Amino acid sequence: MSDHAPLLNEVDTYGPAYMRVADQLGRYEGNEEEAPLAIDLLGLSEGDRVLDAGCGLGRFVAALAEHGIDAVGVDISEIAIAEAKRVYPGPIYYVADLMQPLPPELRGFDGLVSLSSSFGFGETVAEDEAMLRAYHDALRPGGKMAMELSDLERSRHRLKTDIGVVERETNGVKETLDVNFSTGMLHVHYVYGDDVVDSRIRMYEADDLQRMSEAAGFSEVERYGNFAGGPKRPEDRLVLVATA
Repeated sequence: MSDHAPLLNEVDTYGPAYMRVADQLGRYEGNEEEAPLAIDLLGLSEGDRVLDAGCGLGRFVAALAEHGIDAVGVDISEIAIAEAKRVYPGPIYYVADLMQPLPPELRGFDGLVSLSSSFGFGETVAEDEAMLRAYHDALRPGGKMAMELSDLERSRHRLKTDIGVVERETNGVKETLDVNFSTGMLHVHYVYGDDVVDSRIRMYEADDLQRMSEAAGFSEVERYGNFAGGPKRPEDRLVLVATA
């Protein structure tokens, strides 16, 4: 029996193989440059504690630490955390399921970031709602969360179809995308050399994410199109900021 909440993917789906695919697609280009922008957007100061929820291989955790933040990374994948400790040593990393009650060491943070669509992997909406409650519980009163993800508005703009399957190839990576805008479900099959990765995620409308965040206990919800605080356009990833 699994000791974690039901998920759309295997626990280690977003380990090294996925990261090789993502690097080839340029998914994390500019990630480090966004760290100081995220710090400003969340109103953080040097020495503040920040949790990177779904930190993967730790790139953004390390970038935050380089700017004086007491950064902590958490991920459900033991493989990803082991790689984060190897590639980006220094920050503290934990293996934990953010859909379950959090241990004491993962509470009381001044800020929380959830980047690169690290949200929407629960088997049902209920698991995603549980993760938002965990985000809220991880923060001190008045602490701020920033979620950066692809919402349904952006996916409609990019794919422009809800009929059949979209196939494309970029920098040697073959992608097969099957999206259902009525349910928000997206399945992407990646092939890059010997790496084959299947990713499933549930996307949301920005209005629904705001409603879910408020139901989890957040207030003062704001929406942006980037960490610089620019307005959200259809082509932009959503940056949702809220206060615990």
